[in-house]
Amino acid sequence: MTKKLHKSGVTAAAGVQAAGIHAGFKKRKKDMALLYFPDGATVAGVFTKNKVKAAPVQYDQQVLQQHDRFKAILINSGNANACTGKQGKADVEETVKLLSTELNIQPEEVLVSSTGVIGMFMNMETMKKGVKAIAPEVSEFGGAAASKAIMTTDTVPKEVSFTFEVAGKTATIGGMVKGSGMIHPNLGTMLGYITTDVAISQAALHAMLLKAADATFNHATIDGDTSTNDSVFVAATGKLDNQLISSADDAGYAEVEAAVLSICSQLAQLLVKDGEGATKFVEVLVSGAKTVADAVSIGKSVATSSLVKTAMFGEDANWGRVITAAGYADTEYFDADVIDIAFSSKNGEIQLCEAGMGVVFDEELAKKILEADEINILIDLHLGTEAASTWTCDFSYDYVKINADYRS
Repeated sequence: MTKKLHKSGVTAAAGVQAAGIHAGFKKRKKDMALLYFPDGATVAGVFTKNKVKAAPVQYDQQVLQQHDRFKAILINSGNANACTGKQGKADVEETVKLLSTELNIQPEEVLVSSTGVIGMFMNMETMKKGVKAIAPEVSEFGGAAASKAIMTTDTVPKEVSFTFEVAGKTATIGGMVKGSGMIHPNLGTMLGYITTDVAISQAALHAMLLKAADATFNHATIDGDTSTNDSVFVAATGKLDNQLISSADDAGYAEVEAAVLSICSQLAQLLVKDGEGATKFVEVLVSGAKTVADAVSIGKSVATSSLVKTAMFGEDANWGRVITAAGYADTEYFDADVIDIAFSSKNGEIQLCEAGMGVVFDEELAKKILEADEINILIDLHLGTEAASTWTCDFSYDYVKINADYRS
């Protein structure tokens, strides 16, 4: 029986091809991916705010300021090309030239991403062989292979795609993301690639991505570490042949903005669910805040607390750790004497703290609630009407094991 091929993830949208191969940066698994836009695509990106930026991040930031149309994005896994000085920058430039020659496109039409170990020089012989091998492999059915090739400590590939309506036409958006550890994004996050067939300007795409990343990826945390390589790209091929969207006043802008927000939200939650060693997905829902900023700050403070995360792993209803983390968040408005805290899951909901003080609760029910693989920490500040969610995971023994010998 012939295996049916599927267009998935980044290749779900028209005008996008992809491939994923084993080039040799890692011992056995796929470690090189290529996104190819034969007729070009408008691309926007957001990147890490870490003051230590990898060579490919620096290159991409510069070239995106100079150009808006691209034909290829090359990604390697296994080497971050970060903290590699002038040699790292030279290696990016050489990689760009290698791929542009292989695809017969201009060097300025190429973007590059890397992920993996920090502080190692790129093996350019492996890069050369990989570029030659991957270029002929691109196809509209290569999305799944590409999503596997960008993985590092990820346990599963992460890709999403769906259709939506734009000015009476059916548009498609798809994406893939990698990340399992060193996840506490700021602006962009990990490595993420989103594609759509909509015709839209770079400025409009960038505005949408900034807003979406801030509302989704920036609300996801695994371990509190912001990477040197965090990058998210959105590429629009224009194959839908809609009237070009250039500003928020244009027809279709709101629909595309909603789609970008939705796919970023889905991809961000997939990241957290695959956190290194994670056994539980945890959503911290802060309500009753005076400002959105306060709700976000408290949510992130609780979500990044090692003591809260280990309590989730141990299935211990230790609400004291939650209120403590809320208390040291950077907030403008806070009153410990009015806070309510509850835990919930598919197994029920239980109130643990009322008006800043503990209440008598059923320990067996609390344990049952925390046995679920998806848990909500509910914090009501009783100070206003604003709310925000932050996604995180528990800390297990495996997180330490994975990161104790990451370089090997």
